[in-house]
Amino acid sequence: MISKLKNILFSTKLTAVLFVVFATAMAFGTFIESKYSTSTARIWIYNTWWFEAIMAFFVINFVGNISRYNLLRWKKWPVLLLHLSWILIIVGAFV
Repeated sequence: MISKLKNILFSTKLTAVLFVVFATAMAFGTFIESKYSTSTARIWIYNTWWFEAIMAFFVINFVGNISRYNLLRWKKWPVLLLHLSWILIIVGAFV
């Protein structure tokens, strides 16, 4: 059961789905912001629980992929740096 959950949470398919859903939500947020106001976009998109859940799943996915693909080795440092930068960006978005 736990290994199946790990396979789902740390999969590249989930990463792709999260990127598409996140980009779509950001696009809707941008359109709402340009048509109405920034506060409306924050209420409907940016400050919602599901938008923050997407970002939380991103962090879980990136941390899992760091361990899954053994990115802590020296020869994989560029990919590790990419994953760590995404984690830092998402954690900064929560603040």
